[in-house]
Amino acid sequence: MQAATIQRRIESLPTLSRSGKRVNGLHRLMRSPHLFEWAYEKVSRNKGALTPGVDGKTFDGMSLAKLADIARRVADGTYRFRPVRRVYIPKDNGKTRPLGIPTVEDRLVQEAVRILLEAIYEPVFLDESHGFRPRRSCHTALKSIKKTWTGCKWLVEVDVRGFFDNIDHDILLGLLKKRIDDDRFIALIEGMLKAGYMEDWVYGRTYSGTPQGGVVSPLLANIYLHELDQHMQTMKAGFDKGRDRRPFPRYAALERRVLSLRRKIERLRASGADRAEIDAALAEIKAINKERRKVPSVDPMDPNFKRLRYCRYADDFLIGIIGSKREACEIMVCVEQFLTETLKLTVSPEKSGVYAASKGVTFLSYRISTYTSYGAGRKSNRTGPDGRTWRVVRRPTTGNVSLRVPRKEVTAFCKRHDYGDLARKTGRPREQFLVTSDVATVLAYNSEFRGFANYHSFADDFKGALGLLELVVFRSLVKTLAMRHRTTRARTMARLWNGTDYEVSSVVRGKLRSIKLWRLKHLTQTYWTSPVVDNVTAGAWWVKSPNDLIDRL
Repeated sequence: MQAATIQRRIESLPTLSRSGKRVNGLHRLMRSPHLFEWAYEKVSRNKGALTPGVDGKTFDGMSLAKLADIARRVADGTYRFRPVRRVYIPKDNGKTRPLGIPTVEDRLVQEAVRILLEAIYEPVFLDESHGFRPRRSCHTALKSIKKTWTGCKWLVEVDVRGFFDNIDHDILLGLLKKRIDDDRFIALIEGMLKAGYMEDWVYGRTYSGTPQGGVVSPLLANIYLHELDQHMQTMKAGFDKGRDRRPFPRYAALERRVLSLRRKIERLRASGADRAEIDAALAEIKAINKERRKVPSVDPMDPNFKRLRYCRYADDFLIGIIGSKREACEIMVCVEQFLTETLKLTVSPEKSGVYAASKGVTFLSYRISTYTSYGAGRKSNRTGPDGRTWRVVRRPTTGNVSLRVPRKEVTAFCKRHDYGDLARKTGRPREQFLVTSDVATVLAYNSEFRGFANYHSFADDFKGALGLLELVVFRSLVKTLAMRHRTTRARTMARLWNGTDYEVSSVVRGKLRSIKLWRLKHLTQTYWTSPVVDNVTAGAWWVKSPNDLIDRL
């Protein structure tokens, strides 16, 4: 099968998926070496491409002949997935997470499967899903909350315990069969799920879950939780009620009083009444308008106006409720029942609950809460039908969504990289950089701090929240360079200062190159649609090489 034919066939999959038809012929596409060439182009560029599986092989030495051999074995049904090599990586809370590293061949087959599954499922995934999808990220999820969750009174958190390890294989395969009419393709995925794992050279069977670290695992997780997305969509259709909130009684009474006074002024002006009487009515209108701005225009607890909001990133999801706390609790119970009874997942009760939106919750490493501005309001321009313009005072809004940087996230980041003490505003020299060049050291610091700041740049208070961290990072860098050159911090700062910024210089291939120390003033507050922003950079990976960065340049 020619490459152009395969490309046209893959491009036709989204249309078939949207129409609701079951897709077949996928295993026939898996027989083509061209599909595995595309898979190799993607997988070989990943950061973990040189990480070996249980067979100890990497992508070094991969050839077209080997790709064709993989396609042949998949076609005749003799391909067998190898167990993943299980390793453990640390989590932020001090615990560890199991990670399964497939072999090189298994990664290629998984990527080929992922290409086909993504073409089928990406068109039908709902907008509320943001994790592990093209042109979506944590920032797109947070942006949707910021724009559409205004007025929420309650936030519902439901935590799924060990989601990736507890995905039911039978349920997942049944969900795949709803849209895929190809038993051999489904059997290939089943073989991948039941391949097992190797830990300390001891084989273990996998009865549930998808290995974290597998190429196709995030997409399979999204397919599994797509049922939750559809369930929440159904709940939203049954929960939402009313078009507008009813007027607030006190506000409506004041509004009627103002209207009555304006009519009185018109009568007084028509009858040529005394100016003092008109001014008295105008003063009363001004006083009423001042009082009117202090009360809501509509009833914030109108029982006939309800809304349900939902946002999911991978297995983390948040529900917003405009309604009573009792209704929010009922929603949480319904969601927990669906997760336990339909998807066979376990809910963690100690991490689940209903919280007042004004108090806030932490979601995707942001503190999400609502607030009310009590100021006099902003002025805006208004234009009449005759082109006349005037200034009006806009009413302060209530229930505005606030995104903030949690203090514990900043503290944990500072401690994880051993920058110093935030409370005392002191930096600490980092010994791992005492044997590297100044350029490599500054690049490592820039990478670490810029990655953290870019991720939290969507917060309303990102500069205020990260200002102290910036100071500690800077002092840590200065102490590190001063210790390396055996000089004082003052002399180090004077050497780095160029008049406007701090920078280091080096000669590369006869040319002078300068690297600026990255600061918050260089950050543009924006949101990223690329999933790259979700991966907070570890930084300093180049200093682990036996050769210095300058030498490699």
